[in-house]
Amino acid sequence: EYLPIPEVVVDSGVVDGSDLEGDNVVVDGSDLGGGSEVVGGNDTASIIDEAQPEVVTDCHDNWSDLKYAVEYRPLNHIGSLYFKICPNSTLDASSGPIVIDYDYVTVQCGNNGQKSDNCQIVGGFVHFHIVGKATEIELAGLRMSSSKGSSIIAASSKDATLKISDCEWMANSGASAVLIRSNATVDASSVTGILDISSMLDSSEAGMSVTMSGVGFMQNVLTYGTVVNVGGSLSIDKGRFNGNEIRIGDIAVMESGELFISYSCFDESASMVPGTIFIDDTSFLQENVNTFGFDNTDGGFDNGLSCTDIFIVAVGSDCSTGVNCNGTCTTFTSKTCPLDVASLPTITPGGTDEVVGGGTDKKDTPSTEYVRSKNPQDKPSVVPVVVAVLVCSFIVFGLGFIIFKRKRKKPASESAFQGDLAEVDVEDSL
Repeated sequence: EYLPIPEVVVDSGVVDGSDLEGDNVVVDGSDLGGGSEVVGGNDTASIIDEAQPEVVTDCHDNWSDLKYAVEYRPLNHIGSLYFKICPNSTLDASSGPIVIDYDYVTVQCGNNGQKSDNCQIVGGFVHFHIVGKATEIELAGLRMSSSKGSSIIAASSKDATLKISDCEWMANSGASAVLIRSNATVDASSVTGILDISSMLDSSEAGMSVTMSGVGFMQNVLTYGTVVNVGGSLSIDKGRFNGNEIRIGDIAVMESGELFISYSCFDESASMVPGTIFIDDTSFLQENVNTFGFDNTDGGFDNGLSCTDIFIVAVGSDCSTGVNCNGTCTTFTSKTCPLDVASLPTITPGGTDEVVGGGTDKKDTPSTEYVRSKNPQDKPSVVPVVVAVLVCSFIVFGLGFIIFKRKRKKPASESAFQGDLAEVDVEDSL
């Protein structure tokens, strides 16, 4: 399945037997005796400036094979590498995590990177470990379950990026489902043990940027948090968190980390400390748009401190225990789950802040404002209402007058126009 890289034949200029078909393979100048040469019908003086996509193999249905393909990539490759998992396959990750230490890597389910193609990764301590300065990494359409440490450890540097789309985590039982922390290490061969996130909170280095879209976290039982961001930048759009049992929030942001959260729903999550989302006193809630929570619970501390929405710790407070934990409880901003009513227009009021535990809010929390229309044409007119009232009044008084006059009989002599008639009804005269 994995072919060795053939020897370069210098005198013929043929590389891997396919270069003459125009596949834009770039060979280092030292291999051909100097100069950058493009083999495959292009001008030998041209230089490819931009990375071109490169598809590697058809698909993988075995974890060890996928691990080998990613970690032992083709040498001198140009552009992005796409590794596909075969649809409807289950990969056992107990042999260790896939370590990604280079740029432009995509691991996806099938051709389109959609979880509906049912690519499952199960077991193991860690599924994916992103290290060094690796950037432009993408995971798409994967279903990950039963990890014992953390399914994903995003440990790359500040300027690195990881994009996660249409992925799902279910029934993981480690410390977290996703951990963002620069230089976080883990024994690559470990399949048991405990991942101690608490010991990682003294990091002075900024973490990488992780963007999630269309993700789901269901029925995970974790010793720390579902998504833990230590010093990085985390953005979640269209996330669904359901039935997770954690110690510190479905989302925990620590050590000068930041969170952008939008169009996401949290229900039946149970945490020990206040906050379905927990923001420590050094971190920032940068965006809170169309978020919804229902039937979430927290264990509460002895001092009665409780918050089931977004808890922002007050400066100087320590929420590792309930002794000195103060802060602000910021409400979710939507009355319904935007993922369930995506087809309906939504007006999002700003979140409200409630100081709990006697603390003070350390900063203003950004929120979406409700803005009423300023177009005069949008205001309802009172003219039709006044006209309707006048018409109804005229009809009522007219009928009353007719009924009253019918009860009275007029003598014939009082009418100069009735001749021999003895009585004339008002209705007949009308």
